[in-house]
Amino acid sequence: MEKIPRYDSRDALSWTRTETTPPALRRWHLDLFTVRGWCTAAAGGLLVFVSYLLGRHEMMALGLALLTLALASWALAFNLRGRTNLHRELLSVVPSVGEVSRFRLTCAEPATIQEQLPEDFGPGPRFQAPGSVEYELVFRTRGIHLLGPAQQIVGDPLGLIRGMVRTGDDLEVPVRSQLHALDRLASLGERTLTGDAKFSRSTTADYYDVATRDYQQGDSIRQVHWKASARHGKLMVRQENHVATAQALLALDTSLDRWIHSGSDLKLSLPQARAEALTSSRRFENALSLASSIGLRYANSGYQLAFRNLDGMPLAERDQQSISELGALDSFEDFHAATSELALVNDAMPANGAEIFGSSLHKELLGYRDEPVIMILGELDTAQAAWLATLARTVRHGELFLLVSNPERYLRVHQELARTGWKIHILPGNMSIDSMWNDER
Repeated sequence: MEKIPRYDSRDALSWTRTETTPPALRRWHLDLFTVRGWCTAAAGGLLVFVSYLLGRHEMMALGLALLTLALASWALAFNLRGRTNLHRELLSVVPSVGEVSRFRLTCAEPATIQEQLPEDFGPGPRFQAPGSVEYELVFRTRGIHLLGPAQQIVGDPLGLIRGMVRTGDDLEVPVRSQLHALDRLASLGERTLTGDAKFSRSTTADYYDVATRDYQQGDSIRQVHWKASARHGKLMVRQENHVATAQALLALDTSLDRWIHSGSDLKLSLPQARAEALTSSRRFENALSLASSIGLRYANSGYQLAFRNLDGMPLAERDQQSISELGALDSFEDFHAATSELALVNDAMPANGAEIFGSSLHKELLGYRDEPVIMILGELDTAQAAWLATLARTVRHGELFLLVSNPERYLRVHQELARTGWKIHILPGNMSIDSMWNDER
């Protein structure tokens, strides 16, 4: 079996797409003419001009024949591209950064087709139709990447025309933020819901999906289903294996000025298909990847995470309201899907400068006194750290990730936050997530 070709944008960084023909020729597709084609057309034009001067009709007929031959070859080859029917499909799961995504391009008509990959991948696979080609892509940036339209190689038997023309439709591919195993943070999501621990004050059950049974000695009074008991005339309890899900909150800093703070922050341009590209930085991409990885860890542990920015606004369009095991995974999937279009916000700092949380988020934190609260922040000064430390009276189980350019400059910030009792991680945000833990302070 032939090996499926794999294209990694990281391996094609030195390649850039260049156009060698003038834009005017490309606009009218006159770049399809070969040297022989241009010579034929020029010879025909020259014969027509000379025959006009000399009054030689036979010479004019020959010139017109050469011009007609060149133009007919161009029209025939160019119009053949409209007869190809291309179909492109994504065979694997929804793509994420760093994961292998498999695609298939199929053409039912005889043609020579070359796939058009995003610019940072280089030339795509070529195949002879009718048939199909499968290939794999490894995206290194999130966003909405554009595959296609493919290019068809057209030509004529006389060699007057030879070139590529676009054919078929393109495909928008949303690419989500990268996910990491986070083995370094073994404590994340450790408060899983098992057995009687499900019946905690902070846990809500989806009673509509719960079966009932007769009351047995030793059952907790909290398991009694009073409506079912009244209906059957005896005590009925909910099944012990019903679904219950705890809640947690993740606050992610999305302010532009805290992630593109100095010259040490490498700016990134993230594609958005035909729309304007998003501006980001390597630190924020690491922060977003960290948020997604933490979200997956908590969702797999039974927690339904609420994803918010520092103003308290949801980071996903659909904000799950139902509390259930399925809802926990849905909340994460909604957020992870939204990362393909998540942009930094160019907002102004608050007037007092110290309070980095908006009133809406501050109010919402009051409902998470005994629940996990994860905060992923960019830059933070000493005054802001002192204000943040005052929230320890409201949030008992906090974990703070501070992704900065120079962690060694944050000793005083660390001292302010150390008295909160939270887990504090001050990390070199410009490193990869897999290596930044080695320099954690």
